[in-house]
Amino acid sequence: MKELSNEELIHLLINKIKELKIAKEKADELNIKLQDNMAKLEETQQALSQQRDQLKEEVRQKADELLKVERLSAIGQLSARIAHDLRNPLSVIQNTSKILRIRLESQLDDKSREQWSRLDRAVYRMSHQLEDVMDYVRLPRLEKKNYSLSMALQDAIERIDVPTNVTIHPPLNDCVVFCDPEKMEIVFVNLLVNAIQAIEGKEGTIKITITEDDKENLATITISDSGVGIPNDLLEKIFEPLFTTKQVGTGLGLSSCKSIVEQHGGSITASSIPGNGSTFTIKIPIRSDWDDITDFDNVVKQTLP
Repeated sequence: MKELSNEELIHLLINKIKELKIAKEKADELNIKLQDNMAKLEETQQALSQQRDQLKEEVRQKADELLKVERLSAIGQLSARIAHDLRNPLSVIQNTSKILRIRLESQLDDKSREQWSRLDRAVYRMSHQLEDVMDYVRLPRLEKKNYSLSMALQDAIERIDVPTNVTIHPPLNDCVVFCDPEKMEIVFVNLLVNAIQAIEGKEGTIKITITEDDKENLATITISDSGVGIPNDLLEKIFEPLFTTKQVGTGLGLSSCKSIVEQHGGSITASSIPGNGSTFTIKIPIRSDWDDITDFDNVVKQTLP
């Protein structure tokens, strides 16, 4: 075996050191990449864990919503049958009461008239609650036509018993919209009755406004009252079915309003300052889609030679 000189040993040692240095650098690079991959893996695991928790929560919410829908459907079907069965005898009571009062009016004293008025108010309240139930559970096809919002509001005011302590200021403007007048009247009746109840027997006012934005194809109706207002923590719940803060009522009135307005392609919102009244704002399209198509055809015809 050949014996290496000192120079050759030094040269060989230097080469080995270089190889070790290169190997260490590669090992460091691999270690850094491994650490990066581990960090990315941890981030991925955290993201997957968050997505898993989010999916679990969404599944739970959907399951709760499904159970709620099924429960409301069953309640709705039962309520509809009961409401339908009660409407006819209630109408008999209402009509008989009117006939008897007309015949016996001259024989009644003040106390009897007050008792009869209480009877009429009770029958009206029952009738209104039955209408709430029927309006909520049935979603009939809308019979739309061009109709005056001011006229629909006037029809609604004539349908309700406005107490002497409440002054209603009708809108100064009007707007003709493509809607189902009977269904919009139901919405206005509900909102006006709620506004009257919110005033709670005190002197108060209800102000109604109508504005239109032809460019956005939207009519806006606001109904503001000077009543007790709605607490902020309840504003998000008032349109939920069966939710009510009243001792009497079905909790379906505002939910029915929301359903009808949304059927018209619109929206309804509420705002309130507790102690200073509430405002309900309805936005619905003015024109139908067909009107827009007709206008487009006219524009095309005018541009053609």
